[in-house]
Amino acid sequence: MKLLRLKALLLHSWYHVTHSKETQIDLFWFPLVQFIIFGLISKVISVNQPEMATTLLLGFLLWEVIHIGQYSVTVSMLWEIWSKSFNSYFISPLSLNEWMYAQMISAIFKTVLVVTALSILGQLLFKFSLLTLGPMIMVYAMLLMLFAYASGIFISALIIRYGTNIQSFAWGLIYVFQPISAVFYPLAALPAQIRWLGYLSPITYVMEAARTQYLTGTVMWNYLGMSLLFDILYCAGAWFFLQKMFSRARKTGEFARLGD
Repeated sequence: MKLLRLKALLLHSWYHVTHSKETQIDLFWFPLVQFIIFGLISKVISVNQPEMATTLLLGFLLWEVIHIGQYSVTVSMLWEIWSKSFNSYFISPLSLNEWMYAQMISAIFKTVLVVTALSILGQLLFKFSLLTLGPMIMVYAMLLMLFAYASGIFISALIIRYGTNIQSFAWGLIYVFQPISAVFYPLAALPAQIRWLGYLSPITYVMEAARTQYLTGTVMWNYLGMSLLFDILYCAGAWFFLQKMFSRARKTGEFARLGD
């Protein structure tokens, strides 16, 4: 892995974000509007259920770590495919691993920027602060970002293998996990028939732990350990799947046809 190539890809990502109105709308405008809506709903709920109001905003901000992280890893590939330049990158010494590492690093910067901006807005408009979680916010964000990486790598592998026929997965597939992962409500709220699915999601453990700490001050280390374990398994599986799909696409010629 060459740092010079990573630097070039990160610079390319910076220029894209600062010049692409579509990306700016996806990364900044939509989360901003949705956060204001959630904030207004929380103000109404806070009259009778103040704890529920705060957990709504907490769940939204933590979910944005996953949303922006996965979006950054996956849609960056799609932009290059749409511009018919993605496969031409690999005429150079650039490897697929270097490409993915660069997008993962870029995802961290984008996530920090967006979530920090929304957090400041939450403090100003709704008197809600993520700083209540203290240094643990970094642990929660890291665990959620690992899952964002796993899902982004998995979706990228599917796109490499099947092309833009499944490009909608880049926006929609991650939301399969939202209703089962206790993002806005406790896991116990799920019907018993599907509750077991929540225990397979590393998001669930982070959300439950963050809510518990926010409301009681107690850190659920056992939940965070379970989340880390699932994150490692999912990341390893997604990375293995990516290598297999990349190898398959190159052998069949599908990789060379990306963006045609």
